[in-house]
Amino acid sequence: MIIPTVDDLTTRAEELVPYLKDQAATTEQNRTLPTETVTKLHEAGFFRFFRPRAYGGFEMDWGSQYTFSKILAHGCPSTAWIAAVVGQHSCHVGRFARQAQDEVWADDSDLLIATGSVPRANVKTERVTGGVKVSGSVGFASGVDHSGWAMALVPIDGVGHQVLLPQRDYEVEDTWFVAGMRGTGTKDIHVPGTFVPDHRIMPSITFNEQNPPGAGIHDSYIYAMEFAPVQGSSPLGPLIGTAEGALGHYVAMTRTKKGAIFGNKVAENAAVQMRVSESAAEIHAADIVAQNDFAFLHGAAKSGRRLSNEERTAIVRNRALIAKMCVRATQRLVQMMGAAGLSDDNPVQRHYRDVQGMATQIGVAFDVNMPPWGRWALGLDPGPGLHGSEKLRV
Repeated sequence: MIIPTVDDLTTRAEELVPYLKDQAATTEQNRTLPTETVTKLHEAGFFRFFRPRAYGGFEMDWGSQYTFSKILAHGCPSTAWIAAVVGQHSCHVGRFARQAQDEVWADDSDLLIATGSVPRANVKTERVTGGVKVSGSVGFASGVDHSGWAMALVPIDGVGHQVLLPQRDYEVEDTWFVAGMRGTGTKDIHVPGTFVPDHRIMPSITFNEQNPPGAGIHDSYIYAMEFAPVQGSSPLGPLIGTAEGALGHYVAMTRTKKGAIFGNKVAENAAVQMRVSESAAEIHAADIVAQNDFAFLHGAAKSGRRLSNEERTAIVRNRALIAKMCVRATQRLVQMMGAAGLSDDNPVQRHYRDVQGMATQIGVAFDVNMPPWGRWALGLDPGPGLHGSEKLRV
């Protein structure tokens, strides 16, 4: 098998953009990716970038998903999210024991792995011989309509655990009725009372720490690295790419646009020139911060070095700032479009809805990720969540 480079995947993403633009409105209306789009993502290799080479994957470095997902977002933000955020779940599976990996990748067929991260109130677990019986629903499983396996966060003895489930062991509950990121199909996984063997169960603290059960099975450091500080960075490519896409659509539409009332050329308005430049500068700044942080995370993880509290809090702070800048840059563009900016079929409006939806994700949410660095800087404990070791509350 020929392993593509990041540049190869980026070129494939660029080739897909015209198709994705044509499908973006339909994807949003259907609230899930079209089967044809998923097929094209598989054919391009976008779900193999973190899959181990031993199982037919590319086993790339952390951050490889950033550039190609930015490009995909120019065409369809929901598609970029599935490619980057759901595509990285192969790295999750690579942290499990070999027996679990052998089951998930029993053959070399293309495979999408969804994850459910929010257990609903009806979730119940019971320890039984050789494993755990699980029932109930787990929310926010992007791409689950097209998944072959799912990983769900459930409480076992009051502590969060990750469990791997084949498609036959769960159902999809259509709960995804939202304002933004509709095309991701981020529905609920419902488990109707299923036995999960011990080798497909891992405590969240073990999953997020260095050297989980899958460490050492494959050559890459990504299956052995401390995971809690890095996994929240996967949305950054779709976020910045969505803002870039909004800017591209706005500029293309505004170059020839005339005012509806006076017929003046909008592009000659100094206020428009200033604001479009400000949005471009914010997006550019977000891109630089993201590139720097991906390079830092790659270097630290490859060397096996644990991050300090200062570094952890700075990483999550930067993610939150990137999300805020992308939202602000896109909002500024929409607001300059007047009533046209309210239209559902306006691509700038679609990108704005989507970038707002992305910015609510826990890994980049401003109100969640900004306080820890401030707490650390002021001599306080940075708070729970930075090490992935907190107890699960349900």
